Amino acid sequence: AAPPPAPPGRPRARAPARPLSPPGAMFGAIGRQSSQDMAVRLGTICKAEVRLSYFVFLAFGYSVLRQMTRHASATEMFWVLVKELGDQVILMGTVLCHELGHGNMALYLGGTIEYILLWVFGGICFSTRPTGAFDNDKLLKDDLLVVAAGPATHFVQAPAWGMVAWLVFWLVSPPGLSAWAVIKAAIKWWPIVEFPFPFPLSNLSALFWGWAIGGIYLNIVLFLFNVFVPMYPSDGAKLLVTGLMFFVGVTPRTAALVLVLVTVPCAGLLILHALHGLAQTGNYMGTLSGFMAVMSLSEAYKIWQMRNAKRLHEHSLFATARSWRREERDALGNFRSINTSAFDDEAPLTNGGFCGRMCRSLFQRSQGGASWSCAGCLACLFPCLVRVQARDLGQPLAGGSPG
Repeated sequence: AAPPPAPPGRPRARAPARPLSPPGAMFGAIGRQSSQDMAVRLGTICKAEVRLSYFVFLAFGYSVLRQMTRHASATEMFWVLVKELGDQVILMGTVLCHELGHGNMALYLGGTIEYILLWVFGGICFSTRPTGAFDNDKLLKDDLLVVAAGPATHFVQAPAWGMVAWLVFWLVSPPGLSAWAVIKAAIKWWPIVEFPFPFPLSNLSALFWGWAIGGIYLNIVLFLFNVFVPMYPSDGAKLLVTGLMFFVGVTPRTAALVLVLVTVPCAGLLILHALHGLAQTGNYMGTLSGFMAVMSLSEAYKIWQMRNAKRLHEHSLFATARSWRREERDALGNFRSINTSAFDDEAPLTNGGFCGRMCRSLFQRSQGGASWSCAGCLACLFPCLVRVQARDLGQPLAGGSPG
């Protein structure tokens, strides 16, 4: 909805365009630079230009050479090359579908897609968010939808690869075997890299079987990592921050604090995992995850500094931390003016709706003032079983909109 007309003599406040995502952030800055100087244009899909980083070719070459050193005959090397090429195409295709989920949701909501970059760390969709939205609830809701649209594509991709695996099983297996049991057994054996089958397969059949099962496993892993590892720049970090501000009604500063506190241990564990894998296998490709973790730690430190300086709005993840307008009052009444402050807003962007009011009741004193609200504790733990009275939910926070 457009802002109401300004009183006579006062200029109408205008909302600035939402910035391209993700500017200013380390991953976004490196990705943008890489896409301009070290990437090849693949084409346009769904109105989105797709670029492929040169580093993907280097990683593919290293992986092929490492696999070929384990095989002596030319025939074995040929099948290794074909398998590695197929694996790389499946990986890039899966990441592209994921990024198109983000971009197409931005398009649906009124934004645009500048381009999509595929690189060794996954993918980045450089897009703009919808303009013309003035309400914080609307801004945060749009951000949530755009972020969630990427991981949601794996709910389509994984079953699609499951259908391919079932088709391969149906073509090569004798009667009496259960496709579901064979597929489950194959996925469990992923650490060995060879997907088992109840009887020997030809090279071509084994190739398609490995691609299909690998596609299922890849989508499962990417979904779990993106959603349940809240380490920037994964989607989990964006879902955590935006969800805290939208559903719970915390301030951007609090959301940034939570993000830093969960990023540091997650990044530390990922670095240890990368070092352990390097020591066990000698595969330097595994160190990419450790390098990404180091970059995440650097980004967390940058967010921490911005939080202390009250300038989180300069980071793409907290673009809504500083509102573009202020509510003021003078002799003529209430009016809205352009926010000229260079610092983040102190008040939450929303009051979080019922969920936010229910959780905040945890921190409200009871009428006696001697203990925390038991009703609030029980309601947070068992929201479907315990009903909280309206007087226990508190008043909407300053600057928040009704939930």
